[in-house]
Amino acid sequence: MIIIFWTLAALLAFAILLAAQMRMLLSIVLRRALAAKFGGKHTDAAYRTAIYDAGRIAPESEHAHYLSTEYPRPIAHLTLARRVALVAPALLLVLVLAGRFGLGVI
Repeated sequence: MIIIFWTLAALLAFAILLAAQMRMLLSIVLRRALAAKFGGKHTDAAYRTAIYDAGRIAPESEHAHYLSTEYPRPIAHLTLARRVALVAPALLLVLVLAGRFGLGVI
């Protein structure tokens, strides 16, 4: 039981780190794509807002619409990374609580 517990804990921790890495890298790449298309620097606030809106709501700005039409796969990966970043820490907490109080592993 101890091996299964720590394996699941390691997998969840890896999922959290991988989701964070995916979110950072995809954000940088998509902001640079916006800067190449529309000009300016990739650190502009409008580009950050477009990345924030991409995959969450219907694209309202020109930048978010461009991302959703030209880069649907990276936007899907970004959406998946957002979901994992929300769900995996909660699952890790449930696993730790179950290991402590239910299984007596910790």
